[in-house]
Parts: sequence; C-alpha cells; structure tokens
Amino acid sequence: MAFRDPVDKNMLRMEARRFAARCDGQVSLIERADTLREISRLATLISLPFSLTDDDTARDGLRLVQTRAEDRARELILEQLQNFSRAEEYQHEKLKRSMLDSWTNLTGPLGHLRTWAYNKLQALEQQTG
Repeated sequence: MAFRDPVDKNMLRMEARRFAARCDGQVSLIERADTLREISRLATLISLPFSLTDDDTARDGLRLVQTRAEDRARELILEQLQNFSRAEEYQHEKLKRSMLDSWTNLTGPLGHLRTWAYNKLQALEQQTG
C-alpha cells in the first residue's frame, strides 16, 4: 500500500476510527460485566490489526480497553475480598474456594492480577486471624 496516496491515507484513517469505535463499544461491555471470566474474555476478544499498528488512535483505543478491563477486574476482586472479610468464620473456606476458582479465569493481559489478588487475600487472612 502506497502511503503517499491520499486515498490510502484516508482509508487507513477511516479504518482506525472504526477500530476506535469498536474499542469504545468493548469498553462499555467491560463496564457492564459482572464476572472475571467475562472481563477476561472481553479483554482478549479484540486485537489490533497489523495495518493499524502505526496509528495512535487505534493503539489508544486498544490501550483503553485493556486499562478498563484491568480496572474493572480489580473492582470485582476487591468486592470479593470485602465480602470475604464480612462473612462469618464458617463461610470463609467456601468463599475462599469460590474466589480462587474465579481468579483462575484471569488470563492473558489480566494474568498479573491473579498474583495481586492472592497477595491481597493473604494480607486479609493475616489481619483477621
């Protein structure tokens, strides 16, 4: 593709805007997701086409998707930990198994949150008991 051709430049610009719009739609889906599995799936569903790797608009859109997915996953993990701390002592093992099971869904760009969540849980367990 010749980059000096104005038609090709306009086509790339239009494709970048369309990709950014898809990313915005993905962000809104991520914000409504209520499970870590769904967030992880939505975070990896969209990928940057090679033709748009040099376009700042497209890269910013993808970065926004990944950032919002990470933020939403952190929110859900903190909510789970808060529920764990409020629960009665006899419910802790059941809730812990449930949390560990849901954290296994953190893969791909959200994989580093699994370690973060384990550390938060360990700190919480040390505080309570």
